[in-house]
Amino acid sequence: MRVCLAALLLLAAIGGCAAEADDKRIARLQALARRGGGLIELDAGTFQELLVGKSRPYSVFIVADAKDLRSDPKLRLVPLVSDFKLVAKAFAATNAGKPAAGQAFFARMEFSRAQNLFGRMSIKALPYLARIPPGLAITEGGAVSVPAEEVLSTGGYPWGPERIAEFVGERTGLAVGEVKHAPLISPRLMPLVSLAVLACIVFVGYKLYYAPFMRHQALYAVGALCVYWFSVSGGMFNIIRGVPLVGFDHRKRQAMLFMPGQGQLGAEGFIMGSLYTTVGLSVAALITLVPKIKDSGAQRVAAYAILLVAFMAYRMVTSNHVWKTGMSPHWYLF
Repeated sequence: MRVCLAALLLLAAIGGCAAEADDKRIARLQALARRGGGLIELDAGTFQELLVGKSRPYSVFIVADAKDLRSDPKLRLVPLVSDFKLVAKAFAATNAGKPAAGQAFFARMEFSRAQNLFGRMSIKALPYLARIPPGLAITEGGAVSVPAEEVLSTGGYPWGPERIAEFVGERTGLAVGEVKHAPLISPRLMPLVSLAVLACIVFVGYKLYYAPFMRHQALYAVGALCVYWFSVSGGMFNIIRGVPLVGFDHRKRQAMLFMPGQGQLGAEGFIMGSLYTTVGLSVAALITLVPKIKDSGAQRVAAYAILLVAFMAYRMVTSNHVWKTGMSPHWYLF
């Protein structure tokens, strides 16, 4: 009985010492992570401290980096490390003060500083992101055999912070929390940037207002026509409602510009708006341009040509209306 009791006390003492050592180790690693902005920089020393052993009470997520390849647009290593750091910060913020805070760590391994570690982990290509599970035994100087399911697949790369956070949650069962994207402009600089943008707008507007070409009536006439055409074409309706420009007829296997019935595609609206604009311009030309032609014969030909164009455009508008609604127009002559 005394032997059993002594054995239990010895095991309890050993377990207490191990737990105390683990707590010190986790505290040390958390300090390294805070110093690195959420990431632990892996080299031979930190790898020994963080991972070597039969097991460990936490998971370690490792992203591989190589400063000589950061300029490669296909690898996108700089955004990858940035997204990885965002996930690390989100995990730390979500689990601050909780036991889960010491159950996962995030580390970066740069090739020039940890070339030997790349070889030990058999990293032959980038991008690379993997999890070292708590139960994976790692010997000092030995190879690290990471299971295939612990390596994030490169399919769909670039992953983005959301996919990385999903991978962390799937492999650990821990909550990562909301990943807050870094703003393009620092909040401290935002007032200055806003003032600079406002000043540039005022300066450009002042220059445009007093520019010589802004005094030509033709510029305003073209602008008015563009606004009219966009308005009668239903441009704002297409934008607000998200109307597609064209449709696709699966039976005929071809794109269609006009939709039967009451529906309308974006291209149909722009075509009809162009016809409305054509009719209006024809009337304006008949009133303003034709009287300026001095030769009576040429004036007569121009007038009939303009009337024909206006009639054809109007005919197309009414034909589309009949096709859409099934109601024929009634013609009245006075």
